[in-house]
Amino acid sequence: MKYYIFWVIFFFSTVTIFSQENFKIGDDVPEFKLWLTDGSKLTKNDIQNKVVVFKFWFTSCLPCILDIDALNTLVDEYKDRDDVLFIAPALDRKDTILEFHNKTTFRFKTAYSAMDVSQIFNPIQVYPSYFIIDKTGKFSYIDSDTKQSKFIHLEKALEEALEE
Repeated sequence: MKYYIFWVIFFFSTVTIFSQENFKIGDDVPEFKLWLTDGSKLTKNDIQNKVVVFKFWFTSCLPCILDIDALNTLVDEYKDRDDVLFIAPALDRKDTILEFHNKTTFRFKTAYSAMDVSQIFNPIQVYPSYFIIDKTGKFSYIDSDTKQSKFIHLEKALEEALEE
């Protein structure tokens, strides 16, 4: 009987894990709520008619830190556009993020304690993960299955989302 219960639990937990469907290009963005370090919050309603670049990360993730200079350059390129948002939901608590920002310039608006939103967007929990949401609220770029983003693809996807 113990073995039967074990296998039933194992089967259902495996099915649950593998049935977590990752989002695909063209899927609607799910509802979410992020708390930003500037004291504001961001929800799905707040990003309507904007292109949003999300980078899910955490401060002790070396690959997450290595692309910050390139991401800052990208933010600088689009700084005069009010239809583009750069948001970095982090797994870390607010005090850890603020300490990080005191030592490192990162021009994305940063959300803290975003594990719940990260699990929705990025169920396989690969970091960093990048998503671009188009102005209609649909995913137009997803990189959440590699640990090495192809930055040129991110830039191209952002340009394409802005052209639509």
